[in-house]
Amino acid sequence: MRYISDSAERTRQIAAELLKTFPDGATVCLDGEMGAGKTVFVQGCMQALGYTGRVTSPTFALCNEYMTEEKKIMHYDLCRITDEDDLYSTGFYDSDADLIFVEWAGANCDGFENAVHIRFSYGKDENERVIETDD
Repeated sequence: MRYISDSAERTRQIAAELLKTFPDGATVCLDGEMGAGKTVFVQGCMQALGYTGRVTSPTFALCNEYMTEEKKIMHYDLCRITDEDDLYSTGFYDSDADLIFVEWAGANCDGFENAVHIRFSYGKDENERVIETDD
């Protein structure tokens, strides 16, 4: 599927719509250029899940954990991960989360049974984003 967004708010709406299609225990693999909407997408999913706290990119922390009344959500940013040892040290493979978001996922999500791949790119102008899924 291909979605076109013309604003951060629309990206959050698309995220909320797509969240309904994710399988239980999904690992949501987000790839795309810097500033293309990956973190905004996670914000939209978190809002739809009822999370009221701040959702930011875990670029420097590598992983943020969010709790809702019903779910534990992990949010990884792998842009600075250079090898398998670095990835292992984040706890990525040991997560007991109900839902995992992975920015800059690359090939790191390929082996997960419930992986959902979403790609972000710039559209025809500075505000437009293209969001593509495998479905």
